[in-house]
Amino acid sequence: METFYLQNGDFKTYIANIKSINDKTNTVLIFLHDSWGCVEMWGDFPYKMVKLSGLNALLYDRRGYGQSSCVEVMHRTEFYLHDEADELIKVMDLCNIQNAILYGHSDGATIALIAAAKYPQRINGLILEGPHSFIEESGKAAVLATREKVKETKLLTSLQKFHGNKTTELFRLWHETWLGEDFKQWSIVPLLSLIQCPVLAFQGENDMFGSIEQLNILKQTIPSSVTISEIADAEHTPRKESEKYTIDLINKWIAENNFIFTK
Repeated sequence: METFYLQNGDFKTYIANIKSINDKTNTVLIFLHDSWGCVEMWGDFPYKMVKLSGLNALLYDRRGYGQSSCVEVMHRTEFYLHDEADELIKVMDLCNIQNAILYGHSDGATIALIAAAKYPQRINGLILEGPHSFIEESGKAAVLATREKVKETKLLTSLQKFHGNKTTELFRLWHETWLGEDFKQWSIVPLLSLIQCPVLAFQGENDMFGSIEQLNILKQTIPSSVTISEIADAEHTPRKESEKYTIDLINKWIAENNFIFTK
């Protein structure tokens, strides 16, 4: 893995590249982390995906996460994830990446959906883990429960290993965003019909942050090929909680849509 900092306007973005020995395409597999995530928290999973797909991979920490610069906002608007989709394209441009397959988890999956809708010519495929396209009361309840549980657990302490002094602010912005008035009616469902690439979307059957309807709406609304799967005995991170099933699912999808990996 090669790591470096990319000067991105007035802040620095931490980037990691993984080279595949088999890559013969101009498409790059880009990983978009969740609302608590960062490059380091992906562990060895990206290496397994590089081996599986034969693609080069890029990972990066969004602003305010991991080793990227601190965030400079006190409040996120309802267009926060839309702005992050624009930032993704900016990162692609700065890294001379024309086309990508996006692997997004949670907020990262939502960013991937928005990017594929806004920039269909740049995105060749989506792999979505625990995506969300609209607000559910059960999801808000899970955010509220997590916010309260933090007072009695070591969650923030464990996250400090990855985010350092950005941890408290990162966590505050997360729960205030999803519980705030700006996100009360939040939805990206109107954008889904603009997506043109093949999609694989999956989540754990015990995912407290989203119901099966989060997958169903993708199947019903996206006009391109959409494969969905609810994974037994998994929660919000199936790649960890049911790794073999998840990898097998992705491998099958890659085989069925091989054309997107050879453009």
